[in-house]
Order: sequence, then structure tokens, then C-alpha cells
Amino acid sequence: MAGERPAFWLTVLLAGATVWIVPRLPLADLPQHAGQIALWHDLLLGTSQWQSLVQVNYFTPYLVGCGLAVLLSFVMPVSGALKLLLALSYYGFVLGCITLRRRMGADQRLDWLSITGFFGLAYLYGFFPFLFALPVGLAFMVLGHRHAERPTIASGMLLAGTGLVLFYSHGLVFLFANLVGVAFLLLRRRSIASLLAAALPYAALGLLCLAYLLARLPEAEHVVAKPEWPGLFNAVNHLLFFPMGMPGADWVLAALVPLLLGVPWLLGCRINWRNKLAFVPLVVLLLWVVAVPETAMETFFVVSRFAVFLLPFYALLFLPPATPRVRPAWVMAGVAAISWTFLGVEVERLTAFARESATFDEALADAAPGHRALQLVLDAGSEAARTPMAYTNFPLWYQAEKQGLVDFNFAMYAAQVVRYRDPNAARAMPIGSYRFFFVRSLKPLPTPFFPTGACQPVLRKSAGPWILFEAVNCPGQ
Repeated sequence: MAGERPAFWLTVLLAGATVWIVPRLPLADLPQHAGQIALWHDLLLGTSQWQSLVQVNYFTPYLVGCGLAVLLSFVMPVSGALKLLLALSYYGFVLGCITLRRRMGADQRLDWLSITGFFGLAYLYGFFPFLFALPVGLAFMVLGHRHAERPTIASGMLLAGTGLVLFYSHGLVFLFANLVGVAFLLLRRRSIASLLAAALPYAALGLLCLAYLLARLPEAEHVVAKPEWPGLFNAVNHLLFFPMGMPGADWVLAALVPLLLGVPWLLGCRINWRNKLAFVPLVVLLLWVVAVPETAMETFFVVSRFAVFLLPFYALLFLPPATPRVRPAWVMAGVAAISWTFLGVEVERLTAFARESATFDEALADAAPGHRALQLVLDAGSEAARTPMAYTNFPLWYQAEKQGLVDFNFAMYAAQVVRYRDPNAARAMPIGSYRFFFVRSLKPLPTPFFPTGACQPVLRKSAGPWILFEAVNCPGQ
């Protein structure tokens, strides 16, 4: 189709720019990461009043993405730093998918399948370190494929160096990408001696991973969740429908995924049976879905978040048609229409969310900076953004923008960059320890809302569903 490449790059450019539409994105965990970055920023400057409560943990798989955000926070607001890195991560993700597709010799028209998956479940939940690590993981897979084809000392060192960056970007992406790389190596190398030599970068990275697990072992008894497997049906269901929207909340967008899976067949593409390495990423993804628990330690949606790879890895299997077809023009027009429809829906929802979430600014403006706060989000869903968890951690913007400290807080988790010195102490704080209470409720609050006692917070501001209470002259403040 004439103009297919310019249309593709224009779509990618605009898709990445959607993060700038709204002041605060409707991504559930993103305010928590913003709060982490703001805390780290102030700790580096030595200006944080919370230094006695929190500390910086540098041996963590979240270091690189959050570290870059902290550096950017010295020249722009934290929200802007996160948006910039999300946009760059999206562009890097698409470029990584294209590079891997080129190495496999797949049909370049299937690059369109890499456009929408980034905005699926992992994006809606605001898994910022995971999203940041996706292009790094793809770079590692590309280098792993090259190393498997022709291993040298230089390719091994480059692979190990990229793996080191990936480890400090996100642990799950690190594990997944290493599985893909090892599979490349096992399928390409034939002699035991050459295999062992080529596997040295993976062995070194494995030792790093082991060191991290041993460091975390003393804290294993305090993890918040035991492993849970989703079951085969649920796992496949998540894989098929989480690349767009959310099942149960957004079936309209989720239904577009099966349509895109049919694109290679409508284009007349051929399965690349001769290149067994082209199947590796998708096979590893399917095995990951079947064998890995959905919940492990402090991490949730371990399986579902990897649906981001389904469409681009599926595209790796297909070669261009052996002979030109008449059909591709209307097929590619349909693919472009699906992509633009998806982006149009995203833009409309973000615009609506900007209006819907504006009342939070009114409550935030009345909260004096630098205090401890408690978030009580009774209704976390957003009708505008069509997600059931958009406001789950929204009060953490008080921590990110006004130097406060808000509970519930990711600083309770051992894997985070900024941690409570005593996570257990933060789990049972009396009401009197908090100055502000950010409440979101679509229904009138019961009376009394707070437990009766000497400390009774008073209403400070009511704006739409947001209610700000302030505790004045409470013991322990």
C-alpha cells in the first residue's frame, strides 16, 4: 500500500505523544512511582523531613528507570519526567520490535502489530519500571540472537552489559529476556564446548540474580502474597485480551486483538518454518503464561503484563507472500483503521479523564505541604478512562508534588528504591499520626466516618468525589 511506512511512523509518533494529553495519567500505580521519585529527589538533596523514616535501596531491579526519572526531576516536574520516559519507552519498544522482526526476516507490514500492545494492562496499571524495561529487554533479545548466531568476546561483553542494565531496570523482564536468549543459544550452538563458551554472559547474569535472591531471603517471610497460578484458561484469556483494554471492563477494545491476529493470514504471509529461532520468543511467552504464577512475593500480574509481547512476537513467524497479492491494500487500510480507532478512543478517554480528575486539584490545593497523609480511596474506578483502578493511588500526587508522605505507600516493599526503615511500623499507624486524609467516594460518607475518639479530623475541602479531612491538634502529630 502506497504511503504505508509514513502512515506507520506517523501513527507511532502520535501514539507516544498521547501521554501529554492529561495533567495526570489514569494509571493506577504511577502516583506511587511518582512519590518514590520525589522522595529520592529530596533525600539526595538532604532536604527531606522523612529521612528518619525512609532510606534508599540501591540493590534493586527498579534502579535505572526511577534513577533517570530522578535526574529529570531536577529540571522538570516529576509528572513530566514520568511522561517523558513513558513516551521514550514506547518509542523504544516499537523500535525494538522492528529490530527483532528484521533479524527474523518477517514481513515489515506486520510492524503495525507492535503499535497498540504497550497500552494494555501493564500501562493501565502504571507499571512504570516494567514499561521502562521493555525496550531494554528487546535490545537484550536482539543481542542474544546475534550472539547465538556468531558468538565473540565482544558480543558476549555487550550482551552481559545490556543484561546488567536490564537487571537494574526490572527483574521480570530480565528473567524473561534471558530465557529467550538462552533458548536462542541452545537452538543454534551444536558442540558442548562452543555452547559453554557462548553461555558465559548468561552464567554471569545468573550469578547476579542469585546474589539478589540471597539478599532478599531474610525478608521472604514478610512478603505480601503467596504464589498463585491463574489456571490455563485464565492465562490464555489474559494473554489474548490484555494487549488492549481490560476484560470485563473494556470488551470493545479487547475484541480488536483477534482481528489483528488474523492480519498475516489476510495478507497471504507464509509461516517461516525454516527459521526455528523465529518461534522462540512466542514459545517462551506461551510457556511463561502456563508455568509462571500470576502472583509472586510482592508482585502481581506476573503473567498478564507480558501480553504486551503477544502481537509483535506473533508477527515474527510470518514471511512476506511468495507472490504479490491484490488483497494487501484493503487489509493494510483495515489495520491502520483499527490502530487509529484505538488511538482515537485513547485520546477521547484521556481528554474526559482530564475533566473528571480536575476536582482532585481543588482538594490538593487546600492541603498544606510537608505533612503525613492517609489515602482512603473508596471508589477507585474512572468512568471517563474506563478503568476500575485509575484512582487507586491518586492521593500519592500529594507526596510527589507537595513533599508529603502518604500511606498506603510502596516504600513498604523491599524491592523499591526508597523503603521504610521499618516497614512493619508503617502498617499500623494511629489516626493521630496523619495530618491529612484524602477520601474519594461517589456516595455520601457515613456519619461518623472516623472512629470515635480524642482525635476527630475535620472537613477541610469537598470537591466532587474528593473530600479532604484535616486532623488538628491530635496527639502524636
